[in-house]
Order: sequence, then structure tokens, then C-alpha cells
Amino acid sequence: MNWRLISCLLLLELVGCSVAEPYVKPALDLPAQWSSKELWRQAKPKDDSPKAPWWRSFKDVELDALESKALEKSSNLKIAVERVNQARMSLQGSNAGLLPQLFGAGRLARQEISNQRPLTNYNAPNWATVQTDIFPTLNATYEIDFWGRVSSTVNASKAGLEQSLADFENVKLILSADVANNYFNVRQADIEINNLEQLEGLELKAIELAGIRYELGLTPLLEKNQQSLALQNTRIQLEQLRRLRGQYEHTLATLIGDNATDFHLEPKIKARALAEIPFELPSELLERRPDVASAERSMIAANAQIGVAKAAYFPTITLNSQFGYESGRLSNLYNADSRVWSFGPSFNLPIFDGGRIEANVAFTRSSYVVSVEAYKKAVLTAFQEVEDGLLGLSTLEKALREAQNASLSAKNILQLAKDRYEGGVSSSLDWTISQENYLTTTRQESQVMAQRISAQIYLIKALGGGWDGLTLNDKKSQSQ
Repeated sequence: MNWRLISCLLLLELVGCSVAEPYVKPALDLPAQWSSKELWRQAKPKDDSPKAPWWRSFKDVELDALESKALEKSSNLKIAVERVNQARMSLQGSNAGLLPQLFGAGRLARQEISNQRPLTNYNAPNWATVQTDIFPTLNATYEIDFWGRVSSTVNASKAGLEQSLADFENVKLILSADVANNYFNVRQADIEINNLEQLEGLELKAIELAGIRYELGLTPLLEKNQQSLALQNTRIQLEQLRRLRGQYEHTLATLIGDNATDFHLEPKIKARALAEIPFELPSELLERRPDVASAERSMIAANAQIGVAKAAYFPTITLNSQFGYESGRLSNLYNADSRVWSFGPSFNLPIFDGGRIEANVAFTRSSYVVSVEAYKKAVLTAFQEVEDGLLGLSTLEKALREAQNASLSAKNILQLAKDRYEGGVSSSLDWTISQENYLTTTRQESQVMAQRISAQIYLIKALGGGWDGLTLNDKKSQSQ
């Protein structure tokens, strides 16, 4: 067997010696469905229809406009976009390592050679000369990826790009949820302020009636003082609500990229629609959460970095070539006898580095373990948040029904008090107190409604921004 055949076989053997770590996704014990079974009903996703942004399920045109503006102008979102661009350019740079590098070089010099320079032959003449050196070349280098260093770097960059895309979606999800929460907080403040302003008017009327009854000797002064105290408490709550509304409004301005000084939402009392959330969602739906996807991509990148670090144990083999011309005169620069060229491999083999490579490999392995645990934590946190959201919806749905029943009872009592007053059976003070009780009950109902909307937004966010996809029953039918 001649040396050429041996060299070829050796080369083929070396090509298969990649030290890249194979990626194995950690096994997690995931439930097939959620624990809050009393909420479940059959979901019917329309996979063939366009998927609208999740906030449109609240059917609020003003919210839709704010969400669109936030996605267009938010600084956080623009930063995330640039992170994606940076990751894309990093991948492009890594991919360049898979290709030969071609570059031009050259030298143009007028130089004098010393006549005192050392020579290897004592009998050779030595004299000073002045020379012109014209030396244009074309150089090419190519690193042979025997050990998988370059391919591991590319894989790490790919995972980094996918992670940055997931981070972008996560920023988008958080932004849209924050806009919705602050918008509904503003509208809830409008409802409560309007409620308290009506209550303030009734309490003023009650104070006036209590004063008249006191002057007539029908009631003690205590009744008037109690009504005055109630009025003071109402006014305190009003001022606190106005402050909170302003803070929500300022936060909303920043989220949509506006100046808080110039931004203003006119007070508006409007009906709020609850989003329709289809249940019986499979646990696999959590794979749509961008933070979980980002954690997994980080794990893949960390795994690829182990291969990069391990490749440093082995020689770096590079093919180098050069072609050009060299002459002392421009007139004969491109003659055949002015041609220069070279071709051949070079290698760099670490012999002693004080343990630097070993430490780097250990560091990358530790980074991978950290990323695995971060991924597991992200998954467990996702399940916790979904269960919290489902629990919140379940309890608040019951609380909302009770609040609505209480409002209906207070309304009936108010009507009865009005009839008694108009019939001369009771005083106007009784009717006024019934109105106060009704306003207090309706305020409580609006607060529970606001909490229910907030819980829905929380659950939507926990589900990764929606629920488009297969239900558990759909997945079972497809697997059969």
C-alpha cells in the first residue's frame, strides 16, 4: 500500500473524529392535562382561519389601537429586534468559518540591504544593495474541521439566533400583557371614580337630611356626624383613585412609546367583555411559551460550546495557499519567472497551556448544567403560572356570580326603598342610604370584574400568548 493511499485513509478517519457533544433534551415528567377539571370544556380551534392577536378577544377597539402602537413604537421591542439582528450577524460570521477565506496582500518597498549582515558562507561576497520589491499575492486559507470546532460554533450560533427570536416573542408577550393590564386598570379607575362621585353626591344629600332631622329633634347629632365621616372617607378614596389612574396612564404612555406629559386617555365608562378562553388545553401547549423556548435554545447553545472547548485539545489544521508575483521592476512583474506560489497544510497543536483548556471545558460543562436547570425551572414555573391562572379564574368566576347576585339584591332593595319613600312609609334618608348601599355593591362587582379580566390576561400570558393549536382530544385522535 503506497503512502498516498495511507494518507487518504488517514484523512477519512480524521474527518469522522468530531468531539462535539450530542444534544439530548432532558426528560421531564409532564402532566397530560391541568388539575382544575371543573373548568374544562371542549375547545374547537379553527386552524384554517387567520389567528388574530389575543387581546382582540376583549373586543375593545381602543385597546387594539394601543396594542398596535406599542408594537410599533416600544423601545423594549426595538431593542429585542436589534438583539435578533445581532444574533443573525453572529450566525453569518460563524457560517463563514465553513468556507475558505480568500484575501489579497502585497508589498511595495524600496529597501537597502546592509553589507554587514551575517551570512551562512564565509566565502560569499557581502555588499550593500538598494532594491525595489514589488510583491502582489492572492492568499487562501481553510480550516479543516476535523474535530467539529467550527460546526459546533455554528450550532451554538444557530441556537443563539433561535433564543434571541424567542426572547423577542417574550418581550412582545410581556409588552402586550402590560398594555392590556394598565389599560383595564385605567378603565376600572374610571368606573370607580364615577361610582364614588355619585356616592359623594348622595352622602352630601344624606348629611343635609340628617341635619334637618336633627334640627327637628327626630335624630341625634351622631347620625349627622356619621354621615360626615362617610363623606370624608369617600373623598379620601376618590383622591387615591385619581392618583392611581394617573400612574396607570403614565405607565401606559411609556409602554406605547409616548411622553407621559402629553399622553391622556379621556375618562370613559364602558362595558367590558370577558375573553373567551377554550379549555381542555394539553400541557404540551406550554412549548409555545417563548421563555421556555428561549431556555431550551440556551441549553442547546451551551451544549454546543462544550464541543468547541473540547476541540482545543486537538491540533488546528489549516490549508494555506499563496499565489502571486515578485519582481524588482514593474515592467517584468507578470513574467512567468516572476511567479511565486505555495500550498500546504499547517497545524497548531497545544502541548502545555497550564490547564487552560481543561478549565475551559469544565466551565462549559458547568454552564450546560446551569442551562439545564434553568430550563427545568422555566417549565415548572410555566406550569405553576398556568395553574395559578386557572385557580384565579375558577375562584373569581364564583366571586363574580356572587357579586352580581349581591348587586341584584341591592337593586331590589333600592327599588323597595324608593316605593316606600314615594308611598310615604319611610323617609328620604332611608332611600338615600339604600342608594349608597347599591353604589357600594356595584363598585364591588366592578372590582371583581376587573380582577377577573386581570386573571384572564395572566392566564393568556402563562399560555404563551394564546391557545391556537390542538386540544388534548385532537392530539389523541391524530395519534390513533
